[in-house]
Amino acid sequence: MRIQQGESFVVIGMSERVRNDDPAAIGTLWEAFRARDIRAEIGAETLDEVYCVYHEYDGDFMEPYRMTVGFRVPASLETPKDLHRAEVPEQKLALFKAEGPQPQTLIAQWQAIWKGDHNRAYLADFDVYDASNPELVTVNLGLAE
Repeated sequence: MRIQQGESFVVIGMSERVRNDDPAAIGTLWEAFRARDIRAEIGAETLDEVYCVYHEYDGDFMEPYRMTVGFRVPASLETPKDLHRAEVPEQKLALFKAEGPQPQTLIAQWQAIWKGDHNRAYLADFDVYDASNPELVTVNLGLAE
């Protein structure tokens, strides 16, 4: 784990309200994302990495929250119809590397985080899927000050 100050940014993509005790809904969102060419729908230069933002928490990690899967874009970009805009605030982040077969390695990393004693902010957490290594995902956990 590494701690760093994160900058604010915007992700545009597909979004649903989900909960961690309903993994099927999470899987359904990922399947829908993979079935569409979201990058083309955004119509702008994006980073190659896929971002998955967890935000609009109703409480802690066992309560419903919004999950947005998409691409990091310039903040000035308009949000296309039928897509969602997730605004990630500037915040202190704990970074964890989940390297290995996906999604099993990522799921195990999140389960370890849930069991840990992290002072979470519950503003916006996010995963970054490495564009050059499909077995590497970086988990960014927002921390309270």
